[in-house]
Amino acid sequence: MFRRRGFLSLPMVVGAVVIGVVSGKAIFGPPLEEYWAKKLQEEAAKEGSSKA
Repeated sequence: MFRRRGFLSLPMVVGAVVIGVVSGKAIFGPPLEEYWAKKLQEEAAKEGSSKA
């Protein structure tokens, strides 16, 4: 039914990678930024309390 005629062309692969990276950043970017900001604040609070 479906036959492969060879390998995927390089422009198609590059286009798919670019689309994947851009959409991934759009979907997961803001939640990840929020997560890392909270994580850094928690670590800074731990270091501040352990020095005192």
